[in-house]
Amino acid sequence: MKVKLNHLYFTIISLIVLSNSIAAQSIEQAKAAYKNEDFEKAAALFEELLQKDAKNYTLLMGFADSKHKLEDFEEAINYYNLGEEVNTQDAALYFNRGAAKVFVDDFRGAIKDMERSLKLSPNDPKAFYYKGYSNSQLGRFKKAVEDYNQAIKLKPDYSEAYYNRGAAKAELNNYNAGMEDFELALEKNPNLENGMLNIALSKLGMKQYDEAVAELTKIVDKRGGNLDRALFYRAEANYELGNKDQSCADWLRSSNLGHDQATSNYNDFCNKEMKKKKGINIIF
Repeated sequence: MKVKLNHLYFTIISLIVLSNSIAAQSIEQAKAAYKNEDFEKAAALFEELLQKDAKNYTLLMGFADSKHKLEDFEEAINYYNLGEEVNTQDAALYFNRGAAKVFVDDFRGAIKDMERSLKLSPNDPKAFYYKGYSNSQLGRFKKAVEDYNQAIKLKPDYSEAYYNRGAAKAELNNYNAGMEDFELALEKNPNLENGMLNIALSKLGMKQYDEAVAELTKIVDKRGGNLDRALFYRAEANYELGNKDQSCADWLRSSNLGHDQATSNYNDFCNKEMKKKKGINIIF
């Protein structure tokens, strides 16, 4: 009997070791799928593993991150919440959950999560960046500028932070400072799609209409993704300069490209008797 018990004991130990080895191998497969950007496979593997080990923090985060990449943000947030029940000391959890909340327009929730992340990892420029973006979306532009300042202090070549800080400054009617940030952003990253446009819009905000027209014409000539907006705002600048024909021609072209406000302006201001516009609504 004693020999049989010992044999059974070693059999159980062997089975446990084998089971743990298979689980570890499966986790590595899920991680590899995630690393290879096969997020569907990664999510499926993590979900299957969670059925056997529902409180495993690595699995919870792996599944949440995979769902995040698949843009299933609500599901990702649910699993980040479950992860928080297991571990409250991981800055990555709060950062990733906060980033997911940005995409479901929960900007207050995003700010709280970024603040929690920063308590655990104070030198993360991305956390300050997302916090700044969320404050901007809530209309808290002064706070947004402060957040972007911190992001730039930690990462001096952070082109996106310069860009968004410029937009926040422009929203505070500080167009000149905003334009300087847009120029810095373009210097750091010449491929920023809206960089040139926002420099032109800054000039428009400062009522430098001739210069705005010149900058917007450069964008129009490129015929890129901002063509409809560049035509619309060039029409706005020309309107302020009293160039009705040019304004109407640009509004019409912009309208044909699907710009709704251009359609309204063309209908309202391009009749025989030109009405007086109230002003320019600039959207950075």
